[in-house]
Amino acid sequence: MALFSFLSRKGVATGSLRLYSDAQSQPAAGLVVIGLEAGPSPKGLRFELLHEGECLFRKAIPPEGSAPGGWIALHGQLLPNGESEVVGRLLEGRQVVAEAPLRIQIRNAEPLRSQVAESLRRSGAPAVADGVCDSRDYDYGDLDLRPWFDRPDAMEHIDGLLGSRRISETDAERLRAFVTQGFLVLPELVEAPLLRDLNEALDDVVAKAVDGYQEGSSERIHGLHDRYPAVKALWLHPEILRMLDLIFGQPARPCQSLTYVYGSQQEHHQDTIHLTPFPAGYMCGVWTALEDVQEGAGELRVFPGSHRLDRLYMAGLGLPKVGGEWNDFGQKAVPAWTRMLESGRFRSEAYLPKAGSVLIWHENLMHGGAPRRDQSVSRRSIVGHYFAEGCVAYYDSSGLPGVMRLDPRPS
Repeated sequence: MALFSFLSRKGVATGSLRLYSDAQSQPAAGLVVIGLEAGPSPKGLRFELLHEGECLFRKAIPPEGSAPGGWIALHGQLLPNGESEVVGRLLEGRQVVAEAPLRIQIRNAEPLRSQVAESLRRSGAPAVADGVCDSRDYDYGDLDLRPWFDRPDAMEHIDGLLGSRRISETDAERLRAFVTQGFLVLPELVEAPLLRDLNEALDDVVAKAVDGYQEGSSERIHGLHDRYPAVKALWLHPEILRMLDLIFGQPARPCQSLTYVYGSQQEHHQDTIHLTPFPAGYMCGVWTALEDVQEGAGELRVFPGSHRLDRLYMAGLGLPKVGGEWNDFGQKAVPAWTRMLESGRFRSEAYLPKAGSVLIWHENLMHGGAPRRDQSVSRRSIVGHYFAEGCVAYYDSSGLPGVMRLDPRPS
């Protein structure tokens, strides 16, 4: 991110302000993250962010303070698609002592963009998140915002797609499974050459101990799509994106990737609290097996139908955002999830796919990693998380904004 510095209009160095954003150089979907830096001042100042003369956000900065929170996140749905200019300024009383225009590029798909914008305005949600994103800022009670697969007439929707020949019978069967079970499977989807390249990439990760990875551990490795072309090719696999587009009814955009050499052994959980969409439902996890998964290797376990359980958010659990240590989170969230599963009498199923198979799950599906009963057996796999372009993407557990990647999609 490039930094831009502007002093007062009169050329007197009574204050300074810097704004910067990745959206300067490439379009952003959902939240537009803007970094702020303000020079120290012996007097208290006020920061404001404006668009076309309208003040979107303001905050007092105490004497000798710096810009609030280090970053803000603008709801891009409230601005038109294309290039826009926002202006940050510092004021001492009514006097502007520093001003910084910032040109940003925004792209959110319709009709979801308009639906989100209308909801934000109607509910009085802040236009800008100030250093923390939180579920309480959004109207999750608005049932009109539910995606088609969370509505009572979901099967009729699938029948309509099939009747208009927009999907095949195989697609229809998979979408029906997604509605009823909370996940669908694309058996042995990944082509053999790509599968070979992916395993060679993991061999390189292990040999070079990328990101400190230790052979034999259950560690996850973040963001290999930015280092290995094969992982990025999987991230943007045309058939995966096509199926996600059918689920969302909007273009699907990847957010992150996690790679495992061995089973994660992670406790059962819902992704909702970690990779959080608004409106609810507009995030999916995608799990790809890079080898035949064996029982006892820490296989993935899913709880069919559990996506209909209540969604848990940090505020509802009475938890602060996690800044580093996850012990308090685990002590409250995991028992809550366990009680929900037991009350609904949900049972887990082991997922033992062949190499190249892809599982797509609903953001609220309960799932986890089984214990590794045989420590010598690997469970090579890659997980991608995808949001619908036009929704708000954030991490409720940490309070951080989510970033959707708008990479060119394969034709």
